[in-house]
Formats: sequence, C-alpha cells, structure tokens
Amino acid sequence: MDWIRISQILCMFGFLKEFRPGEPFITDYLTSEWKNFTSKQVTEDIYPIGTYSYCATLVLIFLLTDFLRYKPIIILCGVSGIVAFSALTFGNSLEVMQFLEVMYGLYLSTDVAYYTYIYAKVDRKHYQKVSSYTRSAFLFGRFFASTVSQLIISFRLMNYHQLNFLTIGGQVLATIWALFLPPVKQSVYFHRPAPIKGFIINSRDSNCEKAITGSGVEASCDSKGHQVYDTRPLILKIKTAYYLLWKDFLKAYTSFHVLKWSLWWAAASCGYLQVLSYSQPVWQTAVEKDDMIYNGAVEALYSIIGAAVVFAIGRLRLNWDFLGEAMLAVFTFIEAILLFVTAHNYNIWVLYTLYITFGVIYHTIVTVASFEVAKKISEDSYGLVFGINILVSLILQTILTYIVTSGRVFKLHIRQQFVVYAWYFIVLAVLFAPVAVVTIVKSYRRGANVTVWAPRDDSSESSSNQKIEEHCS
Repeated sequence: MDWIRISQILCMFGFLKEFRPGEPFITDYLTSEWKNFTSKQVTEDIYPIGTYSYCATLVLIFLLTDFLRYKPIIILCGVSGIVAFSALTFGNSLEVMQFLEVMYGLYLSTDVAYYTYIYAKVDRKHYQKVSSYTRSAFLFGRFFASTVSQLIISFRLMNYHQLNFLTIGGQVLATIWALFLPPVKQSVYFHRPAPIKGFIINSRDSNCEKAITGSGVEASCDSKGHQVYDTRPLILKIKTAYYLLWKDFLKAYTSFHVLKWSLWWAAASCGYLQVLSYSQPVWQTAVEKDDMIYNGAVEALYSIIGAAVVFAIGRLRLNWDFLGEAMLAVFTFIEAILLFVTAHNYNIWVLYTLYITFGVIYHTIVTVASFEVAKKISEDSYGLVFGINILVSLILQTILTYIVTSGRVFKLHIRQQFVVYAWYFIVLAVLFAPVAVVTIVKSYRRGANVTVWAPRDDSSESSSNQKIEEHCS
C-alpha cells in the first residue's frame, strides 16, 4: 500500500476520533438535570481523575506503542473512547464519572500512537506532507465537531445529552476504521531492524550486517543478503530497548539548548492543560442559567485560528537563537495577565476572547519550542524526547491539580484557582527573563548575529519546515 493511501486512512481515523460534539458543553451537561452534579464536584472530584490517569498511563502506553507496533494502540484509542463516552452517557453516579475519567486519561495517552504510526510506515522523504495531512485532519475534526455542536444547540435540534450519542458514533466509526490500517513490522526501540551502535557487529556477508546483543543472538538475513526483522527473545529486545532509550535520553538532555526549551515546554503545557480543562467552569460563573452559550463556536474558532498560526509560524524566519528566550519571557508574562483578567472578569464575551488569545499564544510559542528542541536531537529520539516533555508536564499538572484544584490542600473557588495559574505563569516568565538577558548580552559580546530575522539558508529550509510540521503543531 502506498504512502498516500496510508495517509488517507490515518487522516480519516484522526478526523473521526476528534468528532466529539459533546465536549464543548461537557461541564454544562454534568451540572444539568441529566447528571445533577455540582460545579464543585465536577472540578474537585471528577476532572482531576482524568489528569491523574493521563499521567499514570502515558509511560506505559508509550512503551506499548513501540512494543506492539502502533496499530493495536490506535485501536485501543478508539475502544477507550467508546467506553469513556458510553459511561458519560449512561452513568449517573460519581463513581461512574470517575471511571470515565480514568478511561479518558487512557484515551488521551493513546494519541502517541496516532502521531507516530505514520513515520514507521512511509519513507522519510514524505514526512513533511504526511505530518501536515495528519495534523490538518486532527484540527479539522475538532473544528467540524465544534461547529456541528454549536449549530445543533443554537437551533435546538438536540440537547446536551443527545450530543453524546454523536460522540459515541464518532468513536465507533474511528475504531472500525482503524482496523483497516496496515500493520507495522518495525519500531524505534523494540523492533529495530538496523544494526545498533555500541553492540557487537558480526557479518558473513558485506551486504548483510547482523546486529547482535551481548549474548550473541543474531538477527537473520534473507537469501539475497538483506537484513530482515530479528526474532530475538523478548528479554533481549527489552535490554536493547533500554540501552537505546537511555542513550537517546542522555544525548538529548545533556544539551543545554534542548534542556531549557524542554523545561519551558513542559511547564507551560502544564498551565495550558489546566486552563483548557477548567475554563468551562469559569464561563459558567459569567452566564445566567437560561442564557445561550457559544462554547462550540469558541472551540471552532480557536481550532481554526490555532491551525493558521501554527502553519504561519513554521514559515516565519525569525532569529530564534537571539530572540528565543526573550519571546518566552514576554509571552509567558502576557499569558499571566490574560489569566488575571479571566479570574476577575464576568463578561462572557471577554472570557471567550481571553481563552482564544491564551490558546493561540501557547500554540505559537510551543511550536517554536518544539522546533528548537527538534533541530538539536536525532530523528530516532523525537518520540522519546517529546514523550518525556509531555510526561514532565503531566507530573507538574498532577501536582498542581492535587494542590489547587482537587480541594485536598486548599479550598479555592474556581476563579481563585485561575489567580494561582496566573502567578504560575509569572514565576515561569521571571525564571526565563534572566536567561534571555544573558543570551542577548553574550550575543552582542561575541559579535554573533543579533538581527531579528534569521539569515536565509536554502539548504536547510526544507528540513526545518519538515521538522516544524512533524512535531510542533
């Protein structure tokens, strides 16, 4: 099957998976007559479970994705979505809602298979195109679902409860569609066909190098002297995977450039996920019970603007080596201001605007952070490094959720929680401001390129744009 057909199948899965028209109104649904939970129960007893589950399952899913070679985890993504949204629709107790959050955390963690499958199935020369296609399908699915949900609610064609049946339908179709994905025969760590540097190499044929482990178990070769996928025992595959994981980890995070951008990425993503998860409860405090709400329209607009900005930032030739840390500090401070205003404003249209602005700024800067990390690491370690950054982000979010949101430590109103998030971003901005000053001063002293625009380098432009689209959207 050629790469175009594979891309089409994967893109359709991404579109169907993101067709969840009930999500823009999930908080209103849980606090409505269908479920009758209080806002406090939603923010303290239900939503935090999803964060804990996402964090707890990410590492396991990352390893299983590589070990099981992608397709089974993509199918698991659809199945966990069906279970989660079925529990939401038909369950009524707090325990069932917490169970659905456990499944939703698993559902989110399985996204790693969707984003990495395509790189194991197509030739590297097609990476830029397939990355753009899969990301576009993801965003278009969100845009379409949000638009449909808003039109349905605005014209009173369905209620919040009935929207869930459309969501379940989307997950069922996505799961069925995933069955048509072709299987993958190799992966980066557990099923690696290429010889591994650092291990003993033995070969009777110059055209067929056989990678063997310290125990001397060889990979096999076909009659033409071409290496085929090895059949080593499981324990040796695990040892090899551990060796490769540790090697890639050390190589990446001993680079100060990778480390500083990764720290911002993880810390900022933590704050962003909190804002994304708890904005709807804030909006509830700014509307009357019978007011028409436009959460679906806001999510649709947010998706389209975010996609356009991500596309544009990949082609903006700023001198990030000189301006990078300064941009981090400035825009992180702006995000803090947006959150302070959110915490104290009761105009729903202002809150919607602040939400969109906050999200667009985050996606813009995280795109730059992702690219700055990607250009300093080897291609085989993309998934590992980005997975670790997401894991650190989730660990921070879990801590923040437990202390601020769950009510276990501090009993804070939802708007007080947003004040805490604002201070969180201020601290992050203050941490990066001195780094920005040092970078700028050193650049002037060395006589380095201190212009705003990066010098044009046609030879690297193609690969740079490719890396941005692959990893930074």
